[in-house]
Order: sequence, then structure tokens, then C-alpha cells
Amino acid sequence: MAAKKVPEQSPGERMVAGIMAELTEDGVQLDAKAKALLATAQTLVDRMDVLERIVVRDGVMVTTEAGVKVHPAVIEHRLCATTLPRILAGIGAGDTSAGAKDPIKQRAATARWAAHNRQKATRGL
Repeated sequence: MAAKKVPEQSPGERMVAGIMAELTEDGVQLDAKAKALLATAQTLVDRMDVLERIVVRDGVMVTTEAGVKVHPAVIEHRLCATTLPRILAGIGAGDTSAGAKDPIKQRAATARWAAHNRQKATRGL
């Protein structure tokens, strides 16, 4: 009997899995808002993948009655690519401004210190 083939993950699913692995490693759990933002980011990454395939198939430029124009998929891809970092920044997984503390890292540090303090208390030190 042949083993079932596991379906390949979409680019968005791979991104979410990577982010979740990093957060789990840091001991961080996402709240409802961050989970919704991450789901939106996944949708955007998957949409960008589809748009890239359309542009590969059709080309960057299209000919219309008005003349040669940039393919609408190129424009939509650019909009998604501009939006994605803002979505990720909303959950703390994107770039943060210089000097600002990353809320995800702050929660991870707090969780580590809490575990350290619990362990210390159980040892009676």
C-alpha cells in the first residue's frame, strides 16, 4: 500500500509555520488580534504567489485598446507587497522602528523570567 502524499504547503502556510515556530521557541503565544493579522498575512502571501504566476504566464506588460500598459497583476502584487510588512509589524513579526522594543520579544522575556522565578522558588533559594 502506497503512503499518502502530504499536500505541499502554500507560501503563506510556510510563512505562518515559520513565524509560529519562532514564537513557540521564544515561549510566546499570540492573542486573537495577532492571530487575525497573521491569517491576513498568510492570505496576502498566497495571493502574491498567484499574481506572480499570472505575470510569468502573461508577461509584465499587456496590450489594451488604449495601448501597452503594466499588467494589472503587477500593480496588485505591488499593493500586496506594500501591505504585508505593515500587517506583520502589527503582530511584532516584521521590522520595528529603531530603538522601539518589540512586544513579542518583551512577552518572551517576561515568560522566561517568570519560569526562572518559579524554578528558583521551588528550589527554596
